Amino acid sequence: MAVITSKQLWQERNRLAEEQRIAADSGDKDKALVIQGHIEQLDVTLEHVIDMEDALRNAPKPKPQNTSFAERIFGARDEFHGVEIGFKNSAEVGPRNDATVVTVGAPTEIELELPAKPESPFQTFADTLLEAPAAGSVSYKQRSTQTGSPDTWGGVTSGNSATKSRVLYSYKDAVANKETIAGYVPISKESLRDYDELMDVTNHDLLLDLDMKTNSKYWTGDSSTGIVGITNVTGIQTFETAMGGNYYEAIRKMRTLVMKNGLCIPTHVAVSPEIKEAIDLYKTATGLYQTLGTNIYWGMPVVEDPDCPGILVYDSFAARRRAIHGGVSVEIGYYNDQFIKNELSILAEWTKALQVRRPDGFCYAEKTDLDKTE
Repeated sequence: MAVITSKQLWQERNRLAEEQRIAADSGDKDKALVIQGHIEQLDVTLEHVIDMEDALRNAPKPKPQNTSFAERIFGARDEFHGVEIGFKNSAEVGPRNDATVVTVGAPTEIELELPAKPESPFQTFADTLLEAPAAGSVSYKQRSTQTGSPDTWGGVTSGNSATKSRVLYSYKDAVANKETIAGYVPISKESLRDYDELMDVTNHDLLLDLDMKTNSKYWTGDSSTGIVGITNVTGIQTFETAMGGNYYEAIRKMRTLVMKNGLCIPTHVAVSPEIKEAIDLYKTATGLYQTLGTNIYWGMPVVEDPDCPGILVYDSFAARRRAIHGGVSVEIGYYNDQFIKNELSILAEWTKALQVRRPDGFCYAEKTDLDKTE
């Protein structure tokens, strides 16, 4: 049986009300009274339906059963029967969830589960950039310079046209080189049968290390065949004015540079933990703290990144990360696969690139320059 909604009941009520009006106008009072009875019954039904819809609308949604990255690699616990040396699989990272605590019937005398590596308390520069898939290194057009600007045209005088302003927009060819980043953790053969241990090693040690190393590459990478970090990208703006450690004022001046020269509104400001600490500890002449630990500087969310060498004011849409061939590959094998087998390990790797389309959407300052007094 089809479920009738309150919207459908309202439509039926409006139809009956119109029929009642027509009957009353034509002098058919009996029909109008019958329709009035239908409308009153419909009102009672409508009230119940609205109450039921409100109850359903306000009912708590069932919690989605998200799987962790390691579960997508090794499968569900109930279906796990161990992995063999040479095992290899790959999956998208997606949401990362803590390992589920499973209660077994009898207590254990020895706890063999490895303590999980804690996640970094810091947000990173990489977290703020959009990511798009790619098949390999990406060749693209990068915004460069503009020569000239529109101006008043003098019109035609005695049959001769005045010179019109010439505006040239230039672009240059750029390449976002791919770079494969990998890491491994030594394990024992017994670990290949231990689901919880594989979960912890994969979700925490391997994945967190890949994240941290890749973020470091996005900052200071300088490989001619790999990732070029944002501080080494040609064309980004630099702020080298001596500020005597007045970082908060420097951020405002850098914001102006991005808006004037990059023609965009910066979305974030990345700072090192040391600079964030210094700003948090700014005091007035009477000894009162000025910022009270705010995470918004001049209208921009603060990204406290331990890999940041100074201050970066930027538009996060001016660059993006590229994920080559999808997600993370996880493989189990020997570290040196020689005649004499030695160190058994679990390895994870991914391939990334950094594509900067508008370098002038970034303004970078070294801490050493900002600390100078003249």
